[in-house]
Amino acid sequence: MDRCNVEKLKAVMLYILKKCGATDYIHLFKILYFAEKEHYAMYGKRITNDTFIAMEHGPVPSFLYNALKLATKQEKASADSLLWIIADAVTPGSAELYYFFDAIQEPDMDELSKAEIASLDKSIAENKDMSPWDLSDKSHDEAWRAAWDVAQNSAMNPYKIAKAGGASDGFVEYLKEQDEIDAFLKGNG
Repeated sequence: MDRCNVEKLKAVMLYILKKCGATDYIHLFKILYFAEKEHYAMYGKRITNDTFIAMEHGPVPSFLYNALKLATKQEKASADSLLWIIADAVTPGSAELYYFFDAIQEPDMDELSKAEIASLDKSIAENKDMSPWDLSDKSHDEAWRAAWDVAQNSAMNPYKIAKAGGASDGFVEYLKEQDEIDAFLKGNG
């Protein structure tokens, strides 16, 4: 991920944490996932560009997960790593509750559109009070299953995430075409 994408991901994470208070990995990741899939299916644009991985307890945003592991000292990174942008914005819980995080910075609201905020707010309202186990079960949708069945801990296909969010087959084809056009323009620009 480039710096712009990391700053956006940081704003999204901090927004969720500010709305929910101290939050565990599962709630943070699933609230983000449900907002992401619905937003992508509705608007054809992802909220973040993080890659979701099909892990045992459901989809996990890989860059965010690595940054939070850095914040809890479960992972190391060089001083110039972009992971620090996120790791330095949170504080983990105590040694026993290291998997809880609280925001120590404010989200940069200029990074978030009104539609993205609405998608995040909807996901927070629907999911913040669910048990971690219910969230995990809820996140085992067809996009997760397609990746998990290929290989555990493999990357999830964003088009399948959009489909799981309610996108029609025609809209998914449109998303693919737009990505092909963007790739072509980047290659020739």
